[in-house]
Amino acid sequence: MKQCKLCGSPLGKEPTTEELDKHWKKHHNWHWESNKEKTPEQALLKNKPVK
Repeated sequence: MKQCKLCGSPLGKEPTTEELDKHWKKHHNWHWESNKEKTPEQALLKNKPVK
């Protein structure tokens, strides 16, 4: 289960870019406005640890 790193909301097991984009713009519009150069994945999902 993936969670939004901004608010902790569950986003599903494998959220699509479209689903992430909708959550980002609906719930975190202030963040979206200042981070438009990022992808929804970069903005909302925690980085996976590199092994």
